Amino acid sequence: MFNPHYYSLALKKIPKRYLLVNILSRRMRQLQKGSEPLVQIEEGNSISNADIALKEIVEEKLVINEPEVPEVKRKKSPRKSK
Repeated sequence: MFNPHYYSLALKKIPKRYLLVNILSRRMRQLQKGSEPLVQIEEGNSISNADIALKEIVEEKLVINEPEVPEVKRKKSPRKSK
């Protein structure tokens, strides 16, 4: 589980919930596999990977690039005249 306070602060940085959760889960997996935290962790303080990832988002240590969605142009169908 994660700290609700960190989560609400992270939502202010990334207001799209699904995007935030996706970034959070990816970063948690990286931390679990051994990546070093990008934020300062107090010695002796047991903090979860979720909270570390949320702190990284809040402190803007992660760079989030949203992919551009190409605009879809629709062909106009010819209308039948009456």
